[in-house]
Amino acid sequence: MLIYPVFIPQQGCPFRCVYCNQTSFGSVKELPAQDLTEQIGAFCLAHQNEHKQIAFYGGTFTALSLAVRESYYQVVKPFFDDKTTLRVSTRPDAVGAEELDWCGEHKVRTIELGIQDFNDEVLAASCRGYDNKTAVEACLLVRQYGFELGVQLMPGLPCSAPASHLKSLEHLQQVQLDFLRIYPLIILSGTPLWDDYKAGKIQPLSLEEAIDICILYCEWARCNNVSIIKLGIPSLQKGLDYVGPYHPAFGELVKGEMLIREIEQFYEPGKTVHISSKDISLLTGHQDYNLRKLIQRTGLERRKIVADAALPQGEIRLADA
Repeated sequence: MLIYPVFIPQQGCPFRCVYCNQTSFGSVKELPAQDLTEQIGAFCLAHQNEHKQIAFYGGTFTALSLAVRESYYQVVKPFFDDKTTLRVSTRPDAVGAEELDWCGEHKVRTIELGIQDFNDEVLAASCRGYDNKTAVEACLLVRQYGFELGVQLMPGLPCSAPASHLKSLEHLQQVQLDFLRIYPLIILSGTPLWDDYKAGKIQPLSLEEAIDICILYCEWARCNNVSIIKLGIPSLQKGLDYVGPYHPAFGELVKGEMLIREIEQFYEPGKTVHISSKDISLLTGHQDYNLRKLIQRTGLERRKIVADAALPQGEIRLADA
């Protein structure tokens, strides 16, 4: 799905979450209505024969006042047709019958719920303001109303642990979502969690820990026909203080680790490994980050890793030479 993102930073949010500092993201900026209209128009013209969505991100869209919601809708309304719909991001405690009725009457096709975690202990420690029951019921209600459902998760929040991730997977199975966004927690300066980090009350995930957790969700998603549409947060502003598993190409590191594990599963010493030319950058990109891991873990020589244009993406072949 092609997406034109409209950022409404923290609008409609009942409070600022303990991890939130949206000004730290270089891509998050609110545009004047005139600029917004011109840019959406250009986007729709460039993709007039393709399915696409105008998406409201960065705030709690369904918690906006009716007047504000309607004002945003009037800006984007001229661009709707049979191939252009609306996507909104919101909180699970802001999607009751009234809000979903409004969405159904205003060309909304997709609702993303920023749940972050399904575990009560994690939600309470993160001051999210709702519990597991609210999160699950919101997902089920969105599905009941016939919307496409996306869920946003944030591994690494206070009190999260391997057991809590497995519990979240159980709830994901229950709610029958369509897609996932996974943003491992990055502790940003200017947030309450930054103060907790400085006081030694929380430690961030390492990069490898975050990759492992994301692979857990990715493998579940692959087995359940659920799309992973984003791994990792957007680019950060230069000079920002932060700690945690941030990498500008975090998703590529996750996919590369998944490729490494597949190679490890089938590798036979002395064999040459043929990888699709479309996948080889997962190993060789970012200063050979994943290639170095593969060599260290298998003893495979670099010369025995071959980019094969004849192989479809995702396939691996072993050869004697």
